[in-house]
Amino acid sequence: MNFEEKKDKLLDQLNRATGINFEISDTGLSDEETLNKLKEMIIHFNAVDSKSGLYRLYLRGELAYSDAVSSLHRFHIEENGIRQVFYLESQADYTKEAVSLLKSLLPDSKDVVLEVDNKHIVIIINYESIPSKEEIVQIANSYLDMLEAEAFTSFKLSYSKSVNTFKELPASYKDSILAMNIGNTFNSNGRIYCYDDLGLGRLLYNIPGEEVEAYLNKHINIDLLSQIDEETLNLLESFFANDLSLAETSRKMFIHRNTLIYRLDKFADLTGYDVRKFSDAITVKISLMLYNYINSQK
Repeated sequence: MNFEEKKDKLLDQLNRATGINFEISDTGLSDEETLNKLKEMIIHFNAVDSKSGLYRLYLRGELAYSDAVSSLHRFHIEENGIRQVFYLESQADYTKEAVSLLKSLLPDSKDVVLEVDNKHIVIIINYESIPSKEEIVQIANSYLDMLEAEAFTSFKLSYSKSVNTFKELPASYKDSILAMNIGNTFNSNGRIYCYDDLGLGRLLYNIPGEEVEAYLNKHINIDLLSQIDEETLNLLESFFANDLSLAETSRKMFIHRNTLIYRLDKFADLTGYDVRKFSDAITVKISLMLYNYINSQK
C-alpha cells in the first residue's frame, strides 16, 4: 500500500470518527510524519473511554494493535487468553432488551457484548480451555433460543476459530462476518454458520460473476433454475445433506420413498441431471449454490 492509499484510509477513519471531511493540501511534513500525525488525530477523536469502546475500535481496524495494547491494563483485559467471537445478525432491528438479555447470560466480567449496528451484535467470550465445536454450537443455540423466546427477535449466528491472544481478535471478527455473508448466500435457511465448515461456499464466493454465469449456461442455465419450485429445492438440499440416501431423505422429509423417486425423476427430466448419480449431484449442487450467489448480488 503506497502513501496515497494509506493517507486516504486514515482520512476516511478520521472522517468517520469526527463527522468532518478532512483534506490535506500543503504540508512541510514527510510522508511518514504525515501518516503518524493522522494516526494521532484518530486516536484522539476515538477516545477509548470504555472496555466495549476499545474492543469496538480495535475489531473494526480503527485502533492499531500497538495503541490498543497500551489500554489493556486500564480495562483489566489480558493480552493472552482463549476467546471466542460470536457474530449475531437479526432479521429485523433488535431491541435494547435483546442486548440486556445477552449481557445477563455472560456472568464473567471479562466477556463483552458489542452493538455493531441496529442488526448486528458481537459477543466475545473468555474460556479457560479451547471449546469444542459441540460446546460452541450448544451455547450458540442457547443464545438464539433465548433471544427468540424472551426478546421476540430472530437471530442468526456465525463464528470462526477461537483465538489465543488479543492480537488475533480482528481476524476472527472478519472471518465471522464473512461466514455470515457466505452462509446467507449459499444456505439462507441456516441458523449457525461456522467459517471452517463453509469450504465450498468460501471457494465459490470469490469466483467472478462472469465465470459463474458461464458455468451455469454450460450446465443448468439460469432460466431453467428459476423455474424450480421451492419444494423441489428443499428436497434437493435435504438429499445432498443426507449423502444422497433415498431412505434417509424420505424419512427426514416425511415423504414416501416412491414419492421422492418420482420428484427426482421429474427434476432429471427437466434438467438432464440425475442427482442419484454422484457426478450429476456435484454439478447440481454447485449450480444451485452459484445460482443463489448470483441472486444475492442483485
